[in-house]
Amino acid sequence: MVTANVHSAPKDPLRFFPAEATQVVAVVPQPRALVEALLNHPRAKDAQSLPQVREFLDSANLRKFFQLLAYYEKDLGARWPELLDQFAGDGLAIGAKFGDDNAPVLAVLQGRDKARVTKLVELITYLVEDERTRAGSKEAIARKKYQGIEAIEISKDLLIAQVGDALLVANKNESLKAGIDQHTANTKDSAAKNLANSSVRKDVGKILDGDPLAWIWVNLKPLKERQEAKDLFATPRSNVILTVLFAGLLDVARRADYVAVGFFREKDDLKLTVRLPAGRKDTAPDVELHLPKDPKAGGSLAPFDLPGMLACHSFYMDFDTFYTKKDQIFPPQTSKDLENAEKQISRILINSTLPKFLASTGVHHRVVAVQPEKVPGYGKQPETRLPAVAFVTTMRDPSFAKSMTSIIKAGALAASGQATLRSWEEEIEGVQAFGYSFPDNGKFPDDPMNIRFNYQPTFAAVDDQFIFASNKGLCRDLIKTIRAEGKKTADNANLQTAVNFRGLSDFTNVLPEIPLAGMILSQGVPLAEAKTQTAVFYKFLDSLGRVTLKTEYSGTEFHFDLLWKPAK
Repeated sequence: MVTANVHSAPKDPLRFFPAEATQVVAVVPQPRALVEALLNHPRAKDAQSLPQVREFLDSANLRKFFQLLAYYEKDLGARWPELLDQFAGDGLAIGAKFGDDNAPVLAVLQGRDKARVTKLVELITYLVEDERTRAGSKEAIARKKYQGIEAIEISKDLLIAQVGDALLVANKNESLKAGIDQHTANTKDSAAKNLANSSVRKDVGKILDGDPLAWIWVNLKPLKERQEAKDLFATPRSNVILTVLFAGLLDVARRADYVAVGFFREKDDLKLTVRLPAGRKDTAPDVELHLPKDPKAGGSLAPFDLPGMLACHSFYMDFDTFYTKKDQIFPPQTSKDLENAEKQISRILINSTLPKFLASTGVHHRVVAVQPEKVPGYGKQPETRLPAVAFVTTMRDPSFAKSMTSIIKAGALAASGQATLRSWEEEIEGVQAFGYSFPDNGKFPDDPMNIRFNYQPTFAAVDDQFIFASNKGLCRDLIKTIRAEGKKTADNANLQTAVNFRGLSDFTNVLPEIPLAGMILSQGVPLAEAKTQTAVFYKFLDSLGRVTLKTEYSGTEFHFDLLWKPAK
């Protein structure tokens, strides 16, 4: 719990930023709260037991930094958290205007003690002058008055100015002058327009839930005036790949006036959220690739939670819309190419056509990766163990399973000229499955490390879902999981991803001698110590828990949430 010194009502650092000229701003309402939320996090403390982190903390540069910090804490008469409150307790704001790599930037530290801010300026100038003297430079720090306020040029790209209990820091004369001009305007007219009394805080407060430790606001209007942005947001757009992958995101950005980003800590969980004030309403036709037109239809199924899972990605994609609305979604030439391709592909589909086949495909898809699986019956083993993976898709019509089975078997037959495959069929958990194995002495192009022996491709249809699995064991786990799920309703999120650090920890330890050898070589420690350090590393990795990502559309908003939940 942070206890601040008693002071007058907080002043808003955004008052120094011109409302029209500032196009992006980042704000840390209470810098001390942000720093302590990160430094005091249990996993930050646990990380100090890692040899790499200990080595960094014991480095000469960091030791020198802490020595200087202790010296100036003594000189200023307070510990660094209290000093941070005094120098910037009412907020840190950084604003900029879109431009090249050297665009004008202004930062404002809103202090709570004018005398302390003055002391900070004196300390900065002293350190700079001392460094120049030791370097043999006789060049003095340039000081100039502007609007009655002293501006100090630390270097060509670093200027500072104290305005009462606030410190302005800029990379250009023009951005520092803009901040001082805004201050002068505010002094003459309390109603002068600036970022503090603009709609920015209202927008951010409305769209971001709770009290973020830090937030960013970006004005999208000037970006959308650029020709490259107009081409990007056009429908149909010339870049077909962007449409297929990111149509929903691009359409939201096309309709939104701004984007807000917030960073939160809730107990030990950390969350980064990105939100835009545009949702399902007035979407372009290509958005139906990634989002059901009817919000009651649901967006995506919950990610799998399988034993030893590394990661799972669940998403909505309507392949039927891809073809039936091609004239609205794609440029004329692409649409024409799809029509020509349909004629060719329909020839090889048994008792079906491409439109019928796409109409039978489902809209909910999941990709999952789990621990490597040793395939029974293989005499040869791969030199590198790779995760078992699977793609699971829903079906609108059972005919999809029949068509896909025919396609897979036809593809395997065509590949038999290049690779030796042994087909098999068997019942797995009461479901008829089929697949292929790789004979030990069979031919297979470009596989000197025997990577193929990680896998035994397996396929099965269970209920309304079709499984494409790299291994029989993974297929078995998926059949049991899908049956346990039953007729599961899709979530509102149209995309969900889950990453398990415990699974990643187990995967990196599949061949324990490799990380052990790396520890010995990098740290120069004996075997016993390397085993201890490796065990500490895996324990820490296990404790990181799980990271989840979601994208969701409401009627008027788009949400992107990245959540880290450490293990308890």
